[in-house]
Order: sequence, then C-alpha cells, then structure tokens
Amino acid sequence: MPKITRFSKFSDTIFSVKNFKHMTNNDGNSKKYFDVIEIMKKIIKNELTKRQKECLIMYYNQNFSTIKISKILGICPSTVWRHIKISKQKIKKMIKYYHNF
Repeated sequence: MPKITRFSKFSDTIFSVKNFKHMTNNDGNSKKYFDVIEIMKKIIKNELTKRQKECLIMYYNQNFSTIKISKILGICPSTVWRHIKISKQKIKKMIKYYHNF
C-alpha cells in the first residue's frame, strides 16, 4: 500500500490554519509542527483500519476522486467519503490526546 507523502496538504485539511499558527514559530519551522507530523504518521499506521488507510492514501496522495476510489474499492462514493471523514476525526482526536492541544 502506498504511503501518504504529502503530509502538508493532508495536515492542513485536518487542522485549521489557526491551530497551525500556534504550533509554529514565526519562521514556520517549529519542532512542534514536525512532532505533529510524526504523531500523524504513527496514528495512520497503527490506529486506522485498512479501508480507512486506502481511502486516505488514494484521496490525498494519489489525488483520486471519491468516485474513482469507490470504483476501485467496489464501494459507494458516500462510503469512501465516510471513511475519509471518520479517519480525519480519529486522527484529530488522537493528535489532541498525544500532543495536548
């Protein structure tokens, strides 16, 4: 299974810009930001189901539409979107837990 390589795009959709501003210094290279990215990688690897990972990777890394993903996986587009939504919620919740936002 391919990995999510574009974490900046992915992480920007999970957190609002407001949350990222308090995680970074003025130069944008705060250690906290990179800590969050590492936490996110671990959460995706260990906490998401296989189907959730597939949907996230195809959507964010391969830029597939939900319709294309649904055809590949043999599920409804709404189910694809639900997997993505639940995954994002789970990642957000776990990051807040581990990073104490």
